[in-house]
Amino acid sequence: MSQERKNALKESLNRGSSSIGLWCSLAEALTTEVIAGSGVDWLLIDAEHSPNDLRSVVLQLQVAAAFPCEAVVRLPSDDPHLIKQFMDGGARSLMIPNVRSADQAEAIVSSMRYAPFGGIRGFSVGHRANQFGRIKDYHKNARNTQFLAAQIECEKGVANAAEIASTDGVDALFVGPGDLSTNLGAMGNPNADHVQEAIASVLSAAKNAGKPAGILAPLKADADRYLADGFTMVAVGSDLGLLARGADNLVASFKSQGA
Repeated sequence: MSQERKNALKESLNRGSSSIGLWCSLAEALTTEVIAGSGVDWLLIDAEHSPNDLRSVVLQLQVAAAFPCEAVVRLPSDDPHLIKQFMDGGARSLMIPNVRSADQAEAIVSSMRYAPFGGIRGFSVGHRANQFGRIKDYHKNARNTQFLAAQIECEKGVANAAEIASTDGVDALFVGPGDLSTNLGAMGNPNADHVQEAIASVLSAAKNAGKPAGILAPLKADADRYLADGFTMVAVGSDLGLLARGADNLVASFKSQGA
């Protein structure tokens, strides 16, 4: 029988270590393979704001598995049917957007767990998550390697962050600064004072619950500041951003020469 690989991201965050991540938004296994080989600690396969579906995510999970980074999948919603399908497809680390209350967080956790352990996840003997039936006692021990990051992206989520962080089965709070700033009336300006205050309160709620906090910070100055503040799960860029900005800067360097 096979054994499931340890979740290095979960273990690292539980030790209080910082883990650097990159977003995968291009919905393409080849680019995800390039990202996974960069030495990054974790990557995020985005199925919320990218043209990903179950099959494309599974392909990216397959290529990422060749590297020591952990692949986290962000689903488009907290739909329990989606959670079941993607977890059966091998997504053991999930990020769920716009978590607003402890009740919602508890329902998400329940969707990830099997019935004997307080959950509603549908039982299947053989699927990709348990190597098609080859992992001994997978269903009994699945929770040990699962990871759940609850995204805080609105005023209600900020207000309930302490209760969400204290929910059994929530492993981390993750701030979505784009949606949060938009929902707080400062679209495109996550560095607005009141947005930064909200972000700091989420970090404090996570710390008080003994849970790690994460954030997306594609600007290095922001990422460095958040790491210094105590965020430990920090995404510092994306495949899309690296390609677009790299292409823009390269072309501009030649255009400026010819001007």
